Amino acid sequence: MNKTINIEGGHNVQIEQTIVDPKPQGPTIGGVNLATGYGIGVDVFIILLVLGLGYASKKVIDRIFR
Repeated sequence: MNKTINIEGGHNVQIEQTIVDPKPQGPTIGGVNLATGYGIGVDVFIILLVLGLGYASKKVIDRIFR
């Protein structure tokens, strides 16, 4: 965004403004970034939940094919 302000006496002043949209930062595991925007606690909980589900699924599959 550019703005031009005219000051008495014919001088021009150009003001440049940059608006930065902050992106939520989250944990990165294996190249996958998890950024929910709810905070690091929620992000870590989701990671632990996914790991727990993976572990439980592995145990169930091991029992089926035993």
